[in-house]
Amino acid sequence: MLPRWTNPPERNTQEWIDAFRTNPRLSVVERIASDLSFAEGKLYRVDENGDEQELTHHPFLDFWANPNPLHEMSNAALWRLLEIYLKLKGEGYFIMEKSPLGVPVELWPVPVHWVQMTPYLDHPYYTVRLTNGLLMNVSVDDMFVMKDLNPIDPFKRGLGQSEALADEIETDEYAAKFQKRFFFNDATPNLIIGMPKSTPEQRQRFRSEWLERFRGVFQSHGVATVNGEVTVNKVGDSMKDMDMVNGRTFLRNAVLEHFGVPREIMGITESSNRATSEAAQFIYAQNVLMPNLRRREEAINNQIIPYFGNDLVWRFDDIIPRNQEFDKALGIDGWNAGLLTKDEAREKLGMPPALVGGDVYKTQFSDVYIREDDDPVAISTAAANLQYAESAPPLETGGEQDIEITDNGIPLDAENGAEGTGDGAEGIEIVSSKGTSPEERKNLQVQAAQRALLQAEREQTQRFEIATLKYLREQGRRVSNAMGGTTKDERSVWDILMGAIPGYDPNSEDAAEQSAAAWSSLSEADRTRLVSAFTLGLIDWPQEETALLNIFEPLWKESYDKGAGVSAKLYNLQAVQRPELISTAKLRGGVRVKGITETTQQSIARIVSAGLEHGDSRATIAKQIEQEMQTTASRARTIATQECNTSLLTGHYDMMRKAGAAWKTWHVANMSAARPSHKRLNGERVPIDAKFSNGLMRPCDPDCTDPAEVVNCHCFLTFDK
Repeated sequence: MLPRWTNPPERNTQEWIDAFRTNPRLSVVERIASDLSFAEGKLYRVDENGDEQELTHHPFLDFWANPNPLHEMSNAALWRLLEIYLKLKGEGYFIMEKSPLGVPVELWPVPVHWVQMTPYLDHPYYTVRLTNGLLMNVSVDDMFVMKDLNPIDPFKRGLGQSEALADEIETDEYAAKFQKRFFFNDATPNLIIGMPKSTPEQRQRFRSEWLERFRGVFQSHGVATVNGEVTVNKVGDSMKDMDMVNGRTFLRNAVLEHFGVPREIMGITESSNRATSEAAQFIYAQNVLMPNLRRREEAINNQIIPYFGNDLVWRFDDIIPRNQEFDKALGIDGWNAGLLTKDEAREKLGMPPALVGGDVYKTQFSDVYIREDDDPVAISTAAANLQYAESAPPLETGGEQDIEITDNGIPLDAENGAEGTGDGAEGIEIVSSKGTSPEERKNLQVQAAQRALLQAEREQTQRFEIATLKYLREQGRRVSNAMGGTTKDERSVWDILMGAIPGYDPNSEDAAEQSAAAWSSLSEADRTRLVSAFTLGLIDWPQEETALLNIFEPLWKESYDKGAGVSAKLYNLQAVQRPELISTAKLRGGVRVKGITETTQQSIARIVSAGLEHGDSRATIAKQIEQEMQTTASRARTIATQECNTSLLTGHYDMMRKAGAAWKTWHVANMSAARPSHKRLNGERVPIDAKFSNGLMRPCDPDCTDPAEVVNCHCFLTFDK
C-alpha cells in the first residue's frame, strides 16, 4: 500500500470549480460556454394541427431578454455560467422568481457547491447553503435544473465532463507550478566540480579564476584546462531533458480530444489551412455545440415554457455553418428553375427577405419588367387575370373569334349593340374582330369589371390587413399589461373585480372554491355589472376606437378613390370629374369600429364570467384572455376585407351614378362560395337609385344592419344606360 503523501489530496467541488479560474487546460470549457451563451432562438405557438407559428411579441420573450434585474447578469452571462457548472460538475441551477400570476420573471444562479442536498422522497426541496451559513429550502417548482446523470448512480449528484480529466488537468497544473519555481529559484547548481586533496584556499582561488575567465557575454562558452585531478558532476535535469514542453502539449491535445473540440477552435493553427479551419468550424458546431444546445432547449421547454402556455415551444436557431459557395449556387439555380421562392433564394444568398412579393416563384412563360417599388405578386396576378377569371364566362365561347384588347373603354350603352370608339387612353375596351352578339359583349363587360375590381380589392385589402393586425396586436399587449399588473395604478382591475364579490378571501387555502361559490351566489344582473366594470376598466376603450378610426380614415379614402378610378377606366369616363369622399361618415365607419371594440369586450367578458363560475385562478383567466387576444390573424383578415370592399364599391357606385348610369346589375364572383340570398341576386337588374330584392343598394352596403349580408361579400356591379 502506498503512503498517503505519495498521492495529491482529493479536491472537493469548490476546489475543482476554483481550478477553472487558474488552469488553462479548462479554457475549452470557457470556449464552449461562451459560444453557447449567445445562441438565439424563436418562440412558436403550436395549433391543433401541429403547425408552428412564430410569435414576435410575448411575455416570455420579454423575460428571455431580461431574466435578471442586475445588468451584469444578462441572458448570455447566466447561460454561460450554467454551462460552466455543467461541464465542471455535471449540475447547473437557477432559482426562478415568479410574479403573482405564477409566471417566472427572474432567474438567479446558484453555485453548484452551494447545493447541499437534492430532493428525495417526502422532501421535494433543494437545500442551499448561503454565504452566511444559513440553509434555505427551495421547492422543485422554483428551481431550474440541468444535470449530467452519473452512470454509477443516476439518482445522486451529477458527473461533469471535465471530471474524467482530473489527473491530466492536475498534472498540467503541477508542471506549470514546477516551471514557475524553477525559473524563480530552484536552489540547485548546474554542476559540482570535485577537487580531491585541495585546500579551501585552492578551491576559492580556482572559483575566482574560473569566474574571471568565463563570466560575461563575451567570455562564455570558452575552453578550460586544469593541471590537477578534477571531477565534474552534473546536477539535476534541464527542461529539455525532462521534455516538459512536449508533455504539456500532449496534455493540451488530450483535453481537446476529450471534449471533441478541434484545435483550430482554440486558435492553434499549426499545420492548418482554410479548408481545415472551415471543417473545424463545422465539426465543432455539429458535434459539440448543437447537442448541448438541444439539451438546453429541452430543459427550457419542460421547465419554463409551460408557465407561459401549454401551446408554446422554444426553438434555438441552427448554428451549424453553411457552405456559402454551395448555398449561393443553390439559391440562384433554385430561383431560376422555379423551385425556390424569392425569399428562400435570398436567404441562401445571405440577404434579408424582400419587402414585398417574397413568396413567389419565377415562371418561364414570359418576362415581366417591374419597377423597384412594384409588387411582383400583384402584377403577376393582374397578368394572369387577363386570361382567367374565377367563376367568370370564358373569353372565347365558340373558338372562332379573335379577341383584341385596345385602349378605349366600354361605353355605357354597350348592351345596345354599339361598340366603343372613345378617345380615352386609359380605359379598357374589348373589341371583337368579328361580329359579336349583345350577350357576348355583356359577358366581356362582366369579366372586365370583375378583373379590375378583384385586382383593386387585393391591393387595398393587404393594406387594411397589415394596419388592422398591427392595431389588434398592440391592443392585445395593452390588455395583457393591464391584467399582469404592469400599470402604475394603486389597485389593479383584479382587485376591483374580486373585492366586489362578497365572501371571497384571496388568502384562504380554498380560495378557488370560495370564488366559485361566491360568484354563484350573485344574481345575473350583479354578475353582468361586475364583469362589465372589469372589462371597461382594463383599457381606455373610447381611445381605442379613436385610434382605429385614425388608422382606417386614410385607407377608406384611398380605397374609395380606387373604386372611382376602376369605373373611369372600365367605362372610359375621362370627361367626368371623380367624386371625393369628403366625410367618412358616408361609409358608416364609426359604427363598424365601435362594433369591433364591442366584440373584443364581449369576448373578454365571456372568458371572465366562465372562469369565475368554474373557480379558475387569476392566472388561468388571464392566460385565456391573452390567448383570445392573440388569435387576431383571421379576424384582421375579415375586418380588412369588409372595410376595403365597403369603401371600394362605394367609390365604384358613386362614380357611375355621377356619370349618369341608369341601371345596375348584381353579379356573384364565385357561385360555389356565395351565400344563398346572393345567389338569387346574380343577374338582377334594377334602376341605379333603387334597392335590390335583398334591400341593399349595392354589395357591402354601409347602410346595411345585417352582418350576414355584407361580411366576406365579394359580389360586384356592372352599369348601363
